[in-house]
Amino acid sequence: MAIWARENGKQGWRGEFVAILLLAALVRVAALVALDDPVQSDGLAYLTMARGLVTNGVLADNFGQYAFYSPGYPLALAPFFALFGAEPGVARGFNLLCSLASVALAMQVAWRISAHHIAAALAGLALALWIPSVVGVETLQKENLSILLLLAFASTLLSLTESPRPARRALVAGLIYGAALLTGGSVLLLPSAFVVALWMTRRRTDFTICVRSAAVFALGAALLIGPWLIHVNRMIGAPMLSTNSSFNLYLGNNPAATGRFVSIADTPLGPEWEALRKTAGEAGTARRLNAQASAWISAHPADAVTLAVRKLGYFWEPNWPDAADYKANPMIAKARLVEVAQHILILGMGLLAFAARPLRSAKGAIMATLIASFWIVHAAAYIIVRYRDPVMPLLIICAATGVGALLSARKSVNVR
Repeated sequence: MAIWARENGKQGWRGEFVAILLLAALVRVAALVALDDPVQSDGLAYLTMARGLVTNGVLADNFGQYAFYSPGYPLALAPFFALFGAEPGVARGFNLLCSLASVALAMQVAWRISAHHIAAALAGLALALWIPSVVGVETLQKENLSILLLLAFASTLLSLTESPRPARRALVAGLIYGAALLTGGSVLLLPSAFVVALWMTRRRTDFTICVRSAAVFALGAALLIGPWLIHVNRMIGAPMLSTNSSFNLYLGNNPAATGRFVSIADTPLGPEWEALRKTAGEAGTARRLNAQASAWISAHPADAVTLAVRKLGYFWEPNWPDAADYKANPMIAKARLVEVAQHILILGMGLLAFAARPLRSAKGAIMATLIASFWIVHAAAYIIVRYRDPVMPLLIICAATGVGALLSARKSVNVR
């Protein structure tokens, strides 16, 4: 924070930074007070996993599965549960810390791109008021951690392009990538952005340094992923990051697939699903799901491509409230309309911002690759709204950078 103020020549930026974080904290605490969502579905699974790890040393969900849900979020919750108690309120406190750290990182990333405090302040302010980020602290979902890790990864890659010793930053990037992959498989293609960042350093580093940087990136990721794969192999007989990826792949590629979530009961495997889980186990069920999805894709390539394109469109679709939402809670449904307006504004301005000077650069190429790689991987499974939450802060940063560049240009013209 002090570095930003000093480099910008305005110590006042420190006050803006603190004010934005206080605003972010205020609206999130207000959301926690106002909302009272029950812990269910995926949230219950993560809560059970973290509790089990603290109380008996076993990381298993409420169905007794060892590798269905990604372990990153419950692993991060476990130390807080050990210190303060294994309760939903503690998890929400952790979510609050992640959200505030994400706001701070959004400002840092915007600063790294633009070197302008207006862009940084706008990025922080927009994320502070972004409704999914505000209400997200209430839900026990992995996206709370995924957002923070994706922003940390972006910040590290941007700093790598400026560092005289990229190998050190590459190791940090690898560690963050490993943590992000353990938190959710949607980041699988993010190393493509690391390759872009490394390519940008080629003019001031030789080939040996680039190779070394790539090696230490892989080492950093392996240091985190390796122990988990060994653990899963011991528990279910196969080294998998998550058996959930096979489940999602099948739900997204079968005769009943629509591009959105469909129940396993509505698919061809539905009638035998429970029996399959009992007889084949986690690893065997995952292999069966992969085989079924691959067989359908091979037999219907045109349909699979059409469905994949449809999913990529669904990914960016606004979260329109429907009649059921208004019936359940009219106030929240109306708030969703504000979210829709925010989403359209962020998406439009974020994409247009790539025409601005700060993003017509190596750093802009890194941001574009991060966004694209996170988006494209979702063509493989199915789409629900919260799957895009981790990448939206990157678009917020791009939009803020574009607006900051426009305001700076107008100020320069007025001075002349």
